[in-house]
Amino acid sequence: MAKRFRFEATVERHHPELPVYVVVPAEVAEGLGKTGTFVVQAAAEDQDIGRRSVKPWGDGRWFLELTQPQCARLNIRVGSRIAFRVCEAEAMPADLAVRLADLELMPEWNGLTEAQRRAFAESVFDAKKPATRQTRIERAVASLRTG
Repeated sequence: MAKRFRFEATVERHHPELPVYVVVPAEVAEGLGKTGTFVVQAAAEDQDIGRRSVKPWGDGRWFLELTQPQCARLNIRVGSRIAFRVCEAEAMPADLAVRLADLELMPEWNGLTEAQRRAFAESVFDAKKPATRQTRIERAVASLRTG
């Protein structure tokens, strides 16, 4: 079972043209054994906000950005104090894993950097339609084959 974390955070923004964010407690990254960017399944105020990247900020701090539509839907503003629930998200879509295994491309996949694997996986996770998922899976396959 995935480790779950709860915390409260204040919504912040450094500049009006930048996204809003919350500081994620270091205990979340430490509890998951992470040292670089990672993806969580998140809920804010008990409403699912989907897959979100938690990024290192330096000095042991971490942050998670919130989109404008998420803020509008949850009526969140800069300065709002929000309850969050997060758990580590699935790292690879099952259909991508099956396709790579069928083509014996897992060694090439494992040879990618963590950021490259995350980018391919998130592209597939983000696809809304099955045809789009397949197109993105095949794009990953083509990239791995040409390496």
